[in-house]
Amino acid sequence: MNDDPDEAFIIETLLSHRPEKLAKTAVRGTVTQFAPGDDAAAVGASEVVTVDTMVQHIHFDDRLSAQDVGWKLVAVNASDIGAMGAKPTWAVLSLSLPNPLDRSWVTQFSEGMGEALKQWDIHLVGGDTTGSPGPITASMTLAGHTSQPVCRSGARSGDFLWVTGRLGEAASGFLYGTKSGLSALRRPCPPVAFGAALAKSVHVHAMMDISDGLARDLGRMCRASKVSAVVDPSALLPGPGLLEVADPLAAQVAFGEDYQLLFAAAPEDTAKIQQTAAQHRIEVQPIGHFLSSRGQHTARLMDMPWPAPAFSHFQGAS
Repeated sequence: MNDDPDEAFIIETLLSHRPEKLAKTAVRGTVTQFAPGDDAAAVGASEVVTVDTMVQHIHFDDRLSAQDVGWKLVAVNASDIGAMGAKPTWAVLSLSLPNPLDRSWVTQFSEGMGEALKQWDIHLVGGDTTGSPGPITASMTLAGHTSQPVCRSGARSGDFLWVTGRLGEAASGFLYGTKSGLSALRRPCPPVAFGAALAKSVHVHAMMDISDGLARDLGRMCRASKVSAVVDPSALLPGPGLLEVADPLAAQVAFGEDYQLLFAAAPEDTAKIQQTAAQHRIEVQPIGHFLSSRGQHTARLMDMPWPAPAFSHFQGAS
């Protein structure tokens, strides 16, 4: 499946205009890994940093309360940190709000954000607030600690492809209004601690979170790792919301908002992965495998075509 062309254009254009020398060297000896496309940048020997932004009418609407927005802003950032095999530590917040100020919205947003900060033991250490002539915009930068960051570029031919949780629940809420799906959309709970534990207990070759849908995100992992992948759609476990959906496969692979882990590991690590998952009470399932390829590095859904993407940052939901 093709990546989001507008999002890809923006990233490629921004990166192409970095000063050539600075793009290839560390910043004061601290930034150890320039990894456009990874869930976070590795800074120093043990820290990773990420940033995520939520814009009203693009990332949230009236289906999310102010508390939900506050929770979700923390959750989506924590998901990135966990996907690097790290534990979240500190955060800074940028918040742009229209005039006149809705104090009730701010209070409720702060309550939801505080719940999520407590959930993942994250310290809010600073930030910035501004007025805005347009929609509400909330952006959070989050740091995490790990002894060894896990990138998305290390998948190897013969590795098993794994996912946590049950994909498609948020899609069933956004597209079809299912009860369990709306809960997943409003309050994602990514397996952050499991990502960090997995990086310690298993030699995971590649890992990332699923935020833009399995099809797009797996394609990114394949290109970064220079391998191809085959997914068995029958291995994707349906959640309760998908029992009410006419086309569950499209919800599982072509929407996003899952905030589950996608990772690659050698077959001989299967027992260790399952043991670690049981300790953290996380569902985990092998859904395919990686193989060597020449030329294009692609992901296939067995012999089926991938369903069309259901969301683009620059076109909205279909």
